[in-house]
Amino acid sequence: MNIGILGAENSHAKHFCETINRGNRFPGYRITHLYAADAPQVGEELARDHGLTLTDSEDAVIAACDAVVVTYRKGSLHAAPVLRALKAGKAVFNDKPFSTDVGKAAEIVAYAREHQLLVCGGSNLKGLPNIAALKPQITPGATVVITFAADPNSEYDGYWFYGIHAAELCLTLCGTDYRDVAAFRTGDTVVATVRFDQVTCVLVTTPGIQDLHISINADGKNVAHNVEMAYQSVGPAELVTMLKTGQPPRDVGFYEAATRLLTDIIKAAGL
Repeated sequence: MNIGILGAENSHAKHFCETINRGNRFPGYRITHLYAADAPQVGEELARDHGLTLTDSEDAVIAACDAVVVTYRKGSLHAAPVLRALKAGKAVFNDKPFSTDVGKAAEIVAYAREHQLLVCGGSNLKGLPNIAALKPQITPGATVVITFAADPNSEYDGYWFYGIHAAELCLTLCGTDYRDVAAFRTGDTVVATVRFDQVTCVLVTTPGIQDLHISINADGKNVAHNVEMAYQSVGPAELVTMLKTGQPPRDVGFYEAATRLLTDIIKAAGL
């Protein structure tokens, strides 16, 4: 099965190529085409190192491949090619941020559902094995604190580029039905409190943080976790598994909920 990539600037393009094309880890699945107008030199290196065909348009990748990975750093560039790929009947991995617009995210979700098309993606961090292991610790009344990097001044759509990591982790651990959001900014640090019916999740982001820390205060105990960041193969493995099984790893509505949550945080913090 041929897989194409749109975008080369993001390091995730390299992760997909290394994970899928090297070592025959996934027999029958291969990255074959790349559109690299966002980083032509990087694209040439990836094509040389991994045997890819460089194309002169997004549509050429979509036409040539069975599945498409959209990995532009700016989430605002994702919706148009994602929708064109879906309308061509292709499976899609839509990298983080899935969208920077709730309406566009909803449009993608609605189309995928109506036509029973395969979509996955977003932040790879939510798919780390250690994240799933934390969920049983979050009991009614718990407070979860997620600390990670994000820069409200990023050239890649500001807070969207990295803030979506914490937002998706929040919904993965606590559920998608949050009740309300409060947030503020101090310098480049953003603190958001997301309240659910039975738990509260606090997101603390600052540019430059290297580690992912998650602490859970529940049942009279506070346990802090430094989550191992071995995320590079998570997205590629998730995509191939989805293609093999014909089943997405989670309900596609998750991505609309995550887009809405980060929109609410950005509005509440005045970013």
